[in-house]
Amino acid sequence: MHAFRRLIQQRMDERGYRPADVVRLSGLSRQTLHSILSDSRDTIREMPSRKTVLVLAEALRMPADQLLIAAAEAYGVPVTAPVLVPTVTDVSDSELARELLRRAAAREGDDDPGPATLDLSDIDGESVLAVVDLRRRLLAEAAAEAQDRPGLAKTLEHLALVIAAALDQAANATDQGGR
Repeated sequence: MHAFRRLIQQRMDERGYRPADVVRLSGLSRQTLHSILSDSRDTIREMPSRKTVLVLAEALRMPADQLLIAAAEAYGVPVTAPVLVPTVTDVSDSELARELLRRAAAREGDDDPGPATLDLSDIDGESVLAVVDLRRRLLAEAAAEAQDRPGLAKTLEHLALVIAAALDQAANATDQGGR
């Protein structure tokens, strides 16, 4: 299986997408996606179009460069790709919440009675909006789960508190830096 297909299939599996989901989200034809996903060769005969790569990347919520590198590798171009670090907007809410929870839990061992800290000092504006929206959704989900799953609700509220503290800290740092 070539690198392009492998990466697309991996992202579909991670997101729980079926081919029909990717067709709907990307606007690609069923035939185009089927030809990519059923190609069992180790290499591809031609590079996918830039448009195909861009719409697939958007549908799979991943950086287009990552797909381009996989396509180039599948085409036989020797690539040494840098490690790509996704931004907040490139990962799903559940992936982001899981990472925030992992970081919060890692800091629980510190004898700090306050919420775990999260450094958002280098975050860009678009990511700030995504984090604020995630905090809002965490609180809404916590309220919805409070009756049936109080442990989950408490964890979600804690994550929202960690996010709020980080946003406040980043705002204060920005205010002090601007003076």
